[in-house]
Amino acid sequence: MVATSRSTTNQTPARTDAAGPSGAHRASRGDISTGAADLTADQAAKRVARLFPELYRRYHWANRVHGGDLPVTRRALEVLQHLAASGPLTVGEQAVHLGLRRNSVSELLQRLEVKGLVARIRDERDERRVLVWLTDAGRDVVSRIGQVLAPDLIAQTMANLSPEDRAIVVRGLELLASAEDAPDTNPKKEIKR
Repeated sequence: MVATSRSTTNQTPARTDAAGPSGAHRASRGDISTGAADLTADQAAKRVARLFPELYRRYHWANRVHGGDLPVTRRALEVLQHLAASGPLTVGEQAVHLGLRRNSVSELLQRLEVKGLVARIRDERDERRVLVWLTDAGRDVVSRIGQVLAPDLIAQTMANLSPEDRAIVVRGLELLASAEDAPDTNPKKEIKR
């Protein structure tokens, strides 16, 4: 078996500043691996809790979806998400839901229609009614909103890791995701009296 070595030419250097915008510690590569095998469960939990905000900030989909990538405002996202959840609606029905004037919603929907995210369709039961519904592009935007992490950002980093390190990252996350909850940690459990 041939040993592989990691190339560091394309790697993004890890930030080692003591605190980020939220005051959270940013770990260096040395922090991540130093003594990891000797950690107690408590120490490991603290390290994961400290590292998670950095991972979230670095790989959150919002970091990938900027301006042109996400062609809508927060209000427009609300409209798209409501349509996805409710199905086709009239402009008036959408205005009632959003608590906005009908003409404001109509203008917003026109902008979304120009971007190809919604389309106007006739109600099959009443041809006089015009409904607004999501296009495939609109459904794509809504599905991207539901993502927590951006796969393309993670892929860029994974490309700079050795196959062994990629396997360690994936395995570690699989273990955390599949681990059984500690007993009595579910706050929604009913207390028997």
